[in-house]
Amino acid sequence: MTSGNFGQRPALVLLSGLPGVGKTTLARRLAAVLPAEHLESDAVRAALASPPTYSPDESGRVFRLIQQRAAVILGRNQHAIVDATNLKRRDRRRFVRLAVRLDVRFVAVRVTAPEEIARGRLADPRDGFSQAGVEVFEMMKDRVEPFAMPVVVVDTRFDLQGSIDLVAALSFQPGGGRRWT
Repeated sequence: MTSGNFGQRPALVLLSGLPGVGKTTLARRLAAVLPAEHLESDAVRAALASPPTYSPDESGRVFRLIQQRAAVILGRNQHAIVDATNLKRRDRRRFVRLAVRLDVRFVAVRVTAPEEIARGRLADPRDGFSQAGVEVFEMMKDRVEPFAMPVVVVDTRFDLQGSIDLVAALSFQPGGGRRWT
């Protein structure tokens, strides 16, 4: 049991959003507050494939590995943050099922920013593992499906502290393992 968890069940925090909206920035700040392990899909992909192909087979391996790592982290009674686009319901389903199976809290977070801000971020040189540029944003922007469950919406053009506080509070709430369909 890690300090900060106070004997409560851990949470699986699932971030969702288009490239350039600020998921990784939010995940890093959340990981420091909860404390939690940050599972960044771009970092996992970079470790598995050089250069990445983004093929369905490669993506399947990336997300199976993230799911396995999340299960281990949650099994140690630690919070896990999954940082990936997760734009479609089917992309998120495996993580909802994992939270239900492990009877942990599930906190869904839709990360947003106005298109012009995301495009601007993607046009500038970026730190980290993401290789997404404006063309990837354009290709993916019509794939976004709404959540079929309660979701925290974070607009990253504003100060993140209030959103971080909210997600942290939801992560420590009594209960857990909500069965959303």
